[in-house]
Amino acid sequence: MITDKRNYVYWLKFRKDTGPLLRSFLIAASGLFLVAATLHLTPYFTKSGEIDFIFFIVNLGISVLFLLEYLLKNKVPLIFRVFTLIGTAIFISVLSFFRSGLLGTGEISLAFIIISFFVFLPPIPSLISAILISIVPAVFGICVYFSLLFFPEELGIRNQSPREWYFKSVSLIIFSILSGFLIQRLRAKLIKNIIYLKESRAKILKSNQHIDKLAFYDSLTQLPNRYLFETSIHNRISKGQKDAFVLLINIKGIKVINALHGIGFGDQILALIGNILKQYSSERPDILIASLGGDEFILWIENSSRPRIEDAIIKFDLNNNQTLTPDRLGHRLQYRVSGIHFPTEANDLDEVIRKLSIAMNVARENSINHLVWFEPEMEKKIEREQKLKNQLEKAIESNEFKIAYQEKVDIKTQTVVGLEALARWSVNDYGDISPEEFIPIITKSELIVPFGKNIFQKVVNQIPKLLTSYGNEIKISINISPIFFLYPNFNEYVIEYLKEQSIDPKVLIFEITEDVFIDEIETIQKIVSSLRSNGISVSLDDFGKGYSSLHYMQKIQFDELKIDKSFLDDIAISDRNFLLLESICHLADSLGLKTIAEGIEREEQIHRLKKTSCHIVQGYLYSKPMILFE
Repeated sequence: MITDKRNYVYWLKFRKDTGPLLRSFLIAASGLFLVAATLHLTPYFTKSGEIDFIFFIVNLGISVLFLLEYLLKNKVPLIFRVFTLIGTAIFISVLSFFRSGLLGTGEISLAFIIISFFVFLPPIPSLISAILISIVPAVFGICVYFSLLFFPEELGIRNQSPREWYFKSVSLIIFSILSGFLIQRLRAKLIKNIIYLKESRAKILKSNQHIDKLAFYDSLTQLPNRYLFETSIHNRISKGQKDAFVLLINIKGIKVINALHGIGFGDQILALIGNILKQYSSERPDILIASLGGDEFILWIENSSRPRIEDAIIKFDLNNNQTLTPDRLGHRLQYRVSGIHFPTEANDLDEVIRKLSIAMNVARENSINHLVWFEPEMEKKIEREQKLKNQLEKAIESNEFKIAYQEKVDIKTQTVVGLEALARWSVNDYGDISPEEFIPIITKSELIVPFGKNIFQKVVNQIPKLLTSYGNEIKISINISPIFFLYPNFNEYVIEYLKEQSIDPKVLIFEITEDVFIDEIETIQKIVSSLRSNGISVSLDDFGKGYSSLHYMQKIQFDELKIDKSFLDDIAISDRNFLLLESICHLADSLGLKTIAEGIEREEQIHRLKKTSCHIVQGYLYSKPMILFE
């Protein structure tokens, strides 16, 4: 049953694919039989012999039959056409029999009609039709046998023999079956080959479409990729579009979402964001959006202005989608945007994207959540950072950094009780470079560990001179970066170097900031305990600048607490800030910690501090950092 259905489907597809060819065959066959019919009229023109009207009618009938099949193919039901063909064929055969007893044209006509059935009709109807036509000679044989039909004597004795008619009938049936089988087999193979070729072509087209999609679209968001984006922009520029704004959107927090919910959920978020951006621009043909991969998208905006774009960015909210709600994600989905004007600020797409990335870095460093327009100064800053980075590597290798020391003073006794070591760097082309500039470059360049070792060793080597100058009771503080603090075998390295230089660990204080505690609280706890057990003190620097210091103080035993400058700036004029300072000092006292006030610059601050338990200060009021030995 399934095979029959499949064969019928093959037949329908064959009819559809070979229809034009078969219709050409029909019109050609009709023309040939018309020519044959015309030839029977030659005695009329030559005035010799008699016109054979029967054969003329037979050939003319077949010609008309094929012409009607050609003309009425799609207008007459198949069953009606089949019976019409059968009836017409029988009628033509009867005329032929009366004339020549199925000799010559009549026999050839039947054979031709049978083959035509197998060519033009589905398998089963064609076989039934051919057999019905083949039975005609048998009917004539029966008529001859019962003397119902007599042929002229000139046709010969064979036409008066029923056996001859039966033989012709059987021959036609065998001819019908064999020719039908052969034609059906050839047609089936032809149909399958045609279908195979069509399916192969469809697969190739589908593969090409898939390849094109991979080549021109981002597989995750289904947005155009950078290549298609650039191609589209080039097309617009070539058509006369010469003014546009280009925006780069960076989605914040995707890494956190991947960590909390899995990469699949993060991909779903990016796909939804791509869909939101697509909807946002679907009714704006002057906006093009593409994905640069990962969590970055790029927009080309025509016919707009800076104020309109800034207003749209402020109003644009990714959290409106049900899947992106803060309740589900655990926090609001935020984004940063950098922008540039084309072509005044960049006239090449590579340059556009490069400058957008520079502006995006500014947004990241300054924690700006909205739009940052590119400015030439940003590029100059990047160039300066790159030059400094190259020189920093050489400075660390050649030990070019110098150490400045800032005094810590006891405001009650007015004596120096400690020194904080601070790195200083000077470059021939730029002069003195602030630590606020070169420390972030060192951190981003992954040079912080060799830099930390360089500064640590230099300070340790200068400790004997410091003790000579300030007395053996002095303590030296060194800032340790989070990355260096978590460096493998940090404790072993520190203790071993102090032993090599014969320095008492009790002289040292390591100052660490809250940055070191992120996701490493247990590791930090072990490192601090190990340092303190070897005599090195540990100070929590910049207390109050972050928001989790109390939690860290609960988990880890420190020796000192350095109160950040932001707490101390207004204590002379703000009772609220002073009360807060008093509370911090009481907290430190209860935990057995010394408190250090840093950034003290005015006498009014000292007067307030004397009313608290914090009596050790550090700031420009008493001393600036000074290079002592180089």
